[in-house]
Formats: sequence, structure tokens, C-alpha cells
Amino acid sequence: MATLTEDDVAQGRPQPMIRFEQLPAAVDSPDAQGPLTAEEEETWELCQRSFAQYKDAWFVAAGALDISLRGRLWRRDYDTAEAFIRDVADMSTSNAYRQIAGARIAALLAEPPRLELESNDLSRMRDSDNVRAYVISQRAAESLTPIREDYGEDAAAEAYRTVAEATGRDKVSQKTIVGIVKQFPRRAVEELDAEERRERIHALAVQQAAAEAAAKAQPTPVGPVAAFAAYVATAEAFAGKTDGLAAAYAAAAEADPVEAKRLAVRLRDHLTVVVDNLPDV
Repeated sequence: MATLTEDDVAQGRPQPMIRFEQLPAAVDSPDAQGPLTAEEEETWELCQRSFAQYKDAWFVAAGALDISLRGRLWRRDYDTAEAFIRDVADMSTSNAYRQIAGARIAALLAEPPRLELESNDLSRMRDSDNVRAYVISQRAAESLTPIREDYGEDAAAEAYRTVAEATGRDKVSQKTIVGIVKQFPRRAVEELDAEERRERIHALAVQQAAAEAAAKAQPTPVGPVAAFAAYVATAEAFAGKTDGLAAAYAAAAEADPVEAKRLAVRLRDHLTVVVDNLPDV
């Protein structure tokens, strides 16, 4: 565990940025009550410092959120977890958990490994001097969820590196990641080894970059065309977020079948309206 020194907390002195690996392991304490122990106090103070640097390193703060929520460390200063999250991160609980899920990916990208993930082609393995650090946004990290769920955090981070290299970008946008991930097969459909994943993602990244470049080259719609284009953009944004729709319904139906069915009927009715309003082309 990282220990706070007098230099760290001295009034008026700048505090060093906390690195992700300096955070202690999260401890699940769902029944924790009463005052914090001395060790919990130390961990809570470290987490609070991490929250303060949120804008500079969101994934470190997200890691601190994870520790604070799982250990219920927030109980010292807040009545509820929701109030704690709203105060330190100004976000909803669901958004906080999404960021926590992507934090490790961002940490792996910020601190490159000594060697890349093992590959069937050993010539592709690079020394640490050639594995650079990358910055990833919260949204882009969240968009890698299917790869993270299927192959793990290291594979998700490697996918981002591959896209960055293929496109020549220092920071890859969420839009680009979404466009690639939605074309990448889920493990249940087609299981790929590390080298196959890299080659597939590289090819998809090149295609995605070309498609985005072609879209930028198109004239910007104006007038009635712009109004129709806005509808198309709305449909594209919705479609990009429906990859886990079936799985979400199955999980909801298992927890509360009546409410899940009610929501599914609402979704069906909305989609029926969309279909009824589609142009006849």
C-alpha cells in the first residue's frame, strides 16, 4: 500500500500525481459499518487525493472509486454511495461503474508492458522501448467492453494500441473504436488467438479510417438534407449502442421477468413507430 508522507500532505505544497499501481487492492466490505480503521483511513485519504486529480487521470480516480465503493469507505463522510459518487465525480452511479470497468484498460495503455502480448509470430514482439504509452478517453475505453469481456483487459488495451498504430493517431476517438468493435466478432461466434485478433483489428482500423476520411470529404448537408441527415445520425448512434441488447434483456428477465417484458414491449412499440415512419425508398 502506498503510504502518505508529510511531504505529500504538507499544506501549500503540491502533491505528486498518484499512479494507478499505487492504489491498494480493492477490498470488498459490503457489511462495513462504523468508523474507519486506521488502515481504511489511510486508504480513504489516498482515494480522495485520486479524486482531486480526476481531470488529469480519470482512470486513477475511477480505480479509487472502485476501492471506495467496494470497501464502503465513503461511509465516513457520506450517507449513501450515490451521494459520494455525485460529490466527487459528478456522475450517476451507472456511469461510475462503466468508468471503473474501463479504468484498467487505460492504466495498461498509460504504462506499457515490457513486451507485447505473446504472439504466434515472435518477430512481432517488441521491446519496451518500442511499446509507447497511449491516452484513451473514458468513452473509448467503455466502447472496448465487448473485447474486454471476451478476451480480458490486456487484449482490449492491445486492440487500442493496434488501432492507434494502424491509423497513426495518438488518441483514438470513441467513434472510431465503436465502428471497429461492432464489426469485430464476439468470442462465442469466432474465437481468435492474439495474432489473429491483431490482424483483424488492424484491417478493420484501416477500413474505418478510410470510411471516416471519405465521410469528411463529402459536402456538409444543408437545409432539408441536413435535417434528414440528423435523423440518420440519430439512428446510427442508437444502432451503435445495441450490441448488448439481447444479453441485457436476458439478465433483466432473470432478475424481474415482468418488468423486463414491460420494457421490451415499450422498445418494440418505439421501433414500430420508427419503421412506420421510414421513407419509401
